[in-house]
Amino acid sequence: MAQQVYCSNCGSTTAPKRAGSIIITLILVWFAFFPAVIYEIWRGKNKRCRTCSSPSIMPLSSPAAQQAIKRQEESLRQQDKKSSGSLMDESDYWKQQPKIEPKLPPELPPTETYAIDKNITGGLIEFFGLQGWYQATFNDEQKHRLEELFGTVSGNKLASGPVRFKFANVDVLQFLYDLEEKLKSQKFSDIYKLVDEQYKIEAGKFCKIDNKRWDNEKYYKSWFSLMKYRIDALNKLKADNYFTDGQFDVVDDNFTTQTCLDINNKGFKILNGDLDRAFDQHFLEPIEGCRCTVRGYRG
Repeated sequence: MAQQVYCSNCGSTTAPKRAGSIIITLILVWFAFFPAVIYEIWRGKNKRCRTCSSPSIMPLSSPAAQQAIKRQEESLRQQDKKSSGSLMDESDYWKQQPKIEPKLPPELPPTETYAIDKNITGGLIEFFGLQGWYQATFNDEQKHRLEELFGTVSGNKLASGPVRFKFANVDVLQFLYDLEEKLKSQKFSDIYKLVDEQYKIEAGKFCKIDNKRWDNEKYYKSWFSLMKYRIDALNKLKADNYFTDGQFDVVDDNFTTQTCLDINNKGFKILNGDLDRAFDQHFLEPIEGCRCTVRGYRG
């Protein structure tokens, strides 16, 4: 039986499916056997969500998946409570209501300022499912220094209060990377090491970590923090019928390697899967100096 996975894109729990298409394999077999074998190996190593075909999946047993599922279940429980609390006799309900003049609904704030989950009281640490790590890792003095340094970002505190901002392209990797960047001063070196260890653990759920590159390569860590943004951008392009083609935008400087330069501004068709395949190949593992992003255009 295939290992169950959790999809962070659509929230489903299912057995993964292989990337690519068996039709392509059959076509390759017709022309040359060896490329077909290579393609099948690639398909076997690259899994997708069976529901939405997103590559943003993780083992169901992983801590990140369990935290996400708990948040979903808690949200459903809260909805059930609200529903059951309102199931009273309709006639009794209206008898209890005072007669009031009808009022226009209040003007709502922009969507991005809504609280994501009103039950969250532990700030961004709770929102990203890091309460256990936070409580077990830091002593009271370190927590105080860390929370004082973090302050308030977009109305959100690090480890207290509700989350009031919708983090559209931020996941636990981006959060820990940004937190680590705030701690580079020597006076926070003890806290920096602890955050860095957790960031490495979370990044290791995405792909195998090269410890030497982690400690010494300038853009190695940031590669992981950008992956949700890249995956979300790809999914948005595929869902938007306006764009026909996609391309990779490369940051061209002294740290950029030839692999990224070779793909810069190349066009890939979206509907036939060319962009998907190029994306999987380019972001299979961290490339030195890679800060590439993907965007769409009309061909």
